Amino acid sequence: MATGFNFGAMSIDALWQMHEELRIVLAAKMAAQRQEIDERLRDLDQFSASSQRAVTALRPKAGPFYRNPDRPTQVWSGRGLRPRWLVFQLAAGRRLDEFRIEADSSIVDADDARAQRHG
Repeated sequence: MATGFNFGAMSIDALWQMHEELRIVLAAKMAAQRQEIDERLRDLDQFSASSQRAVTALRPKAGPFYRNPDRPTQVWSGRGLRPRWLVFQLAAGRRLDEFRIEADSSIVDADDARAQRHG
């Protein structure tokens, strides 16, 4: 890299002065670049947040897919952590499919009607 400077021939004072000037110029350029990057990241965050809201709004609500046979009001959509009643039942040797709510179940229809009323 040809710079036009013969650093070996320069005095320590001249080199130190150049170092100080370069440090100031470099700090200013780095601050400008950091500000530009911060602005771009803010734009991306806003885009990401609005995209996430749009995707979440389009996702269908999770209905109950599993029901506690001992307490039919306790249901689980299959999302998130398993409820304690289900964990205990599975630990006792039962299978997850045993708790699945059938699509044509009258209990599911009653839940749908209740959800529509309390919407």
